[in-house]
Amino acid sequence: MFISPVLLWFLAGIACFLVEMALPGFILFFFGIGAWCVALALAVMDIPLATQLVVFLVCSLASLAALRSKLRTVFLGGVFEQNDSVIVDAASATGTVTEAILPPATGRVKYGGSFWNAVADEKIDAGTVVDIVGKNDLIVKVQPLTSLKENDNE
Repeated sequence: MFISPVLLWFLAGIACFLVEMALPGFILFFFGIGAWCVALALAVMDIPLATQLVVFLVCSLASLAALRSKLRTVFLGGVFEQNDSVIVDAASATGTVTEAILPPATGRVKYGGSFWNAVADEKIDAGTVVDIVGKNDLIVKVQPLTSLKENDNE
């Protein structure tokens, strides 16, 4: 049984596309393009195997160099980096204590829709509204709003 070289290269291209879907490194896609270029060239003219391999390599590498960076963002999606750090704005950064803070141990504060480990210089009960006065990695430093107002009056 004789299978046309055009069909073989075409099926090799499809195989590269299918394997690419299973192993998403986004390289085999371009070998599939190269295989289809050889199939197209063979459909137009009869070329020897050595020339077919050269056409395959040249087309694969050229499409890889020209299209990979553009198509990668299309097929793999863009990268969205979200900053989880707390931005402390002294005028408006407040939260609510969800677990009591008993120094030197940490408690928990709900701030900005998330729960954060928190430290304070004094004992703060759960349910108290606090001001975020600083942060160190994933731990925020807080103090009760009432103590801030008392300090401002003095």
